[in-house]
Amino acid sequence: MKSWLRAATIAVCTTWLAAPAWAGEPLTRDELEELVTDKTADCRKEKDQSTCVTYFSPEGEVVQVLHDSGDRKDGRWFLDDSDRLCILWVGRIKPLCFVVSQDADGTYRMVKRDKHLSTITGLRDGNADAL
Repeated sequence: MKSWLRAATIAVCTTWLAAPAWAGEPLTRDELEELVTDKTADCRKEKDQSTCVTYFSPEGEVVQVLHDSGDRKDGRWFLDDSDRLCILWVGRIKPLCFVVSQDADGTYRMVKRDKHLSTITGLRDGNADAL
């Protein structure tokens, strides 16, 4: 095999293997509402792979507890006009808004400005961890 062809083949294969596995289109407003309302979400923060648990109440309240430190955050969740899941944490003036899509492995990717920030790794009905 010619060296330039071999190099091109390796580059294509490496790029394909490193590419993120997107499974589908962003969830719609109705899909998001059904996904999180009155659910406990097991989550992972992508920057440091730390894990957490988050409860989304039907009244729009949200509570998140980090597993490692036990730190707790409270806030409000809502869906905006762009079909994004938004969370306004207590003490903040601007909400975090995420486009959410389901990956092939059944997890949910939470993306802000084309950056994958968090993953919902599992969901349970109700306030499963009494947050």
